[in-house]
Amino acid sequence: MSGRTFQFGAFEVNEPAGELRKHGVRIKVQEQPFQILLLLLNRPGEIVGREEIRSRLWPEDTYVDFDNAISSAVRKLREALGDSAENPRFVETLARRGYRFVAPVSRPGDVNHSNLTSSNEPAEISRPRPNKRHHWRGVSVAAAALLVGALGVAWWITNSKHNRTEVPSPPVPLTSYPGYERFPSFSPDGSRVAFTWDKPGKRPSNIYMKLIGPGDPVRLTSDPNGDFAPAWSPEGRWIAFLRARDSGHASVMIMAAVGGQERELTQIEFPMTFVLRHWGYIGPPFLAWSEDANWLLAVEKTGELLNSRIIRISIETGEKRAVTSPSQETTGIGAGDGCLALSPDGKILAFTRSAAFASPDIYIVPVSQDLLPMKQPQRLNNDSKNITGLAWTADGRNVVFSSTRGGKLELWQVTPVVGSKPVRLAAGGDDPRDIAISRQGHRLVYTREFSDLNIWRIGLSGSETGEASALISSTRDEALPKYSPDGKQIVFESNRSGDENIWVANEDGSNPRQVTFFRNAWAGTPRWSPDGQKIAFDCNVTGNWDIYMVGPQGGKPLQVTTDPANEYKPSWSHDGKWIYFSSSPTGTGQIWKIPAMGGKPIRVTKNTSPEAFESPNGKNLYVGNLTELWKMPASGGEETRIWDFLYGASFSPVKDGVYVIDRRDLHLKMLDSQGNVVRTIAPVPGPVGLEISVSPDERWAIYTKTDYAASELMLVENFH
Repeated sequence: MSGRTFQFGAFEVNEPAGELRKHGVRIKVQEQPFQILLLLLNRPGEIVGREEIRSRLWPEDTYVDFDNAISSAVRKLREALGDSAENPRFVETLARRGYRFVAPVSRPGDVNHSNLTSSNEPAEISRPRPNKRHHWRGVSVAAAALLVGALGVAWWITNSKHNRTEVPSPPVPLTSYPGYERFPSFSPDGSRVAFTWDKPGKRPSNIYMKLIGPGDPVRLTSDPNGDFAPAWSPEGRWIAFLRARDSGHASVMIMAAVGGQERELTQIEFPMTFVLRHWGYIGPPFLAWSEDANWLLAVEKTGELLNSRIIRISIETGEKRAVTSPSQETTGIGAGDGCLALSPDGKILAFTRSAAFASPDIYIVPVSQDLLPMKQPQRLNNDSKNITGLAWTADGRNVVFSSTRGGKLELWQVTPVVGSKPVRLAAGGDDPRDIAISRQGHRLVYTREFSDLNIWRIGLSGSETGEASALISSTRDEALPKYSPDGKQIVFESNRSGDENIWVANEDGSNPRQVTFFRNAWAGTPRWSPDGQKIAFDCNVTGNWDIYMVGPQGGKPLQVTTDPANEYKPSWSHDGKWIYFSSSPTGTGQIWKIPAMGGKPIRVTKNTSPEAFESPNGKNLYVGNLTELWKMPASGGEETRIWDFLYGASFSPVKDGVYVIDRRDLHLKMLDSQGNVVRTIAPVPGPVGLEISVSPDERWAIYTKTDYAASELMLVENFH
């Protein structure tokens, strides 16, 4: 083992020097964890038993608590590597057996001489002199043997390198700065990444550039309005980006890749609040260059609703021209095209298209040199679920995307041929989104978001008015709470068990207990039946979002809807006979209802709406979208807009009106049934989630609050 070095991911181990380095920077690690690492690296993929570790670390006559000491050393090793016992990238624990190194390991210092000489043969040996008659034949045979051996060694070396580079390294942080790092874009040679950095307390965001490896990022823009979504031009001279102008517009800018003077090409409509909050409907990338760097593609809002389309922009004149027309096929809030990505040769445009609040699908269309479509876009597949990033592989043979089609956000790959079946990729983890792939260097980078969503409670009356505090919290997420009809229990969704599932707790937040137990699926938006005996929720366990029911004590869930379209966000009629839900079988998100005991769905609304709740007396149906609140008779009739400043689905009907969160000032307010403000209760500590629930006695309101949120860029080397 003398003189060996090992490489895995961004790490390198120099055994003689006793050093562990990451991206060339020395990582401090104690002697015992380092010795365990050497044991594992010498036998990658094999189980190293705890007894073997004990004999390596301590002499025979040593008396210590070996089990705890080994566990402590392994824990310190994981801390040095940034690894996790629950989701190991490097060191895997095998209960009662030992440990195993699971990442690919290369040994640059090793040379295999077995094909050249025998290790037990002397350097010189006395041999009979060959017969002259056979001398040249012997020379020829020997030469041929040497040639074959040399070719064999060359083949082995070549294929060993090839095999090593074909295995992607585990993801490692490229950035780990406080705040949000998003929207990565590679330089053409793959050596640098431009990205958006939103520093905590120092908003707005700006564009930065970082070299792969050690070193601080370089700031490229400093506009007070905020810059985001950079895109590097193919020849490496320019970076295009978006600059915020107001909540509905952005400027398309370009600048030299080294920073400096900026130029505005044009302004576009861009629903930044919606887009940046709701990746998966209209996601990044938002910009792409033509191969000759004469044109840009951009995502633009179109029409009164938050539809989006892809447009072409001239670098020379700023002239705009539509490339896609999703409004002809899909309408409604959240509908349209996004996630645009041009193939490396600039000949095929891949993008996502979705109906209102429905999961997007991947489309492809061949384009001319000046980025105009040459035929109608074709849908690759229709089962991708939420898509939060899209990119082409460097060879242009596949499209890589991040999607929840398997139940959680993962990387997938699909051949750009209609009907191709996506394949899950082993590369990537940690909730990958917003991906970029280098044209050279075999690298992939993605955004990893992490947050802590908790359930808060705020007082509505008496001396407790305005008092807000955390009610249900953990190190994972808790969201979308609803009071039971008697006010004694709260149902909510949480991923504290690893997957998003339905949970129930007491009204004071105590005794949380899991109700559903789906694996590799998402169960959410739970709502109580009026008698408190059932909970309706949505789930994608079958690959399609459907409505289910389960009792508050658990049990086998009952599937309510079976339509091929996605159905989500259920709620109950006041008498428990109907379940309302949102669906888009016609291409737009509408409210439907279905008999609670099963039957044929009936369409309820005309306007696009993702959420609806009946008033307690059953007279009115309150319907909300991301910005407006509408009211209509529960028995059917015209829809009337009563409120224009709603924050998502943050409304809760009560006997005498409806509580809302005013998104202008984040205050909780009480409206009458006509939308008039009866009283302003208190400011709501935020950031606030998309739903509130008021207790039956109107003493408390509960809601989702983001207590912590950030993101970083993760790097995968050797990505093919």
